[in-house]
Amino acid sequence: MTQTFTKDNTVLAKLFAEEDIHVVHRQAHTASFDVKKRELVLPILKFMSKDIQDLMTLHEVGHAFWTTVDMMRETSERKIHHSIVNILEDVRIEKMIQEKYKGSKVIFKRGYQELIKNNFFETKGKDINSYNLIDRINLHFKHHENVEFSDDEKVFVDRAAKLETEDEVLDLAEELYKYMEDNPETDKHDDGESDGKTVGNGESAPSG
Repeated sequence: MTQTFTKDNTVLAKLFAEEDIHVVHRQAHTASFDVKKRELVLPILKFMSKDIQDLMTLHEVGHAFWTTVDMMRETSERKIHHSIVNILEDVRIEKMIQEKYKGSKVIFKRGYQELIKNNFFETKGKDINSYNLIDRINLHFKHHENVEFSDDEKVFVDRAAKLETEDEVLDLAEELYKYMEDNPETDKHDDGESDGKTVGNGESAPSG
């Protein structure tokens, strides 16, 4: 069954991306897309269903379409925490890929529900509302239930949902990091880096 998924999604990824990207299936922690090499990696997971593989394929194709090398460079030059940029960029490209392929919305919802059920985000038995703000934003947009935000935090959630451009992602990432620094109760990690897992780590988003 896994081999069938692999064959189908290699073709699917190339069709969706509208270019001859290199698709690799291997043992990996999660999916990723190398914006320089144009290589999409899909992991081989023991709980990999068709919905999960389709979700990961669509997610990384979103990076193929809309995440650029220039964004990676600017993230580094502006010294923005890449994990925050990564999560916000995930929000942006997932919204855009679902707008481009309307039928994919249900795939994202079902796929994330399966990942949560299989503890992909390592939240089982944990108080997710004690997580820092960027991790809670990540879980919220990954369809995790019962994620809570203060009124001030909801402003950042709403802005994340409306992101359209890479510049907007970078600017919001800077503002969000500063807010977390100024409001330590929103940030449980001393370095301000997110410990939250995403579907597309590695070079799928700005800084590898």
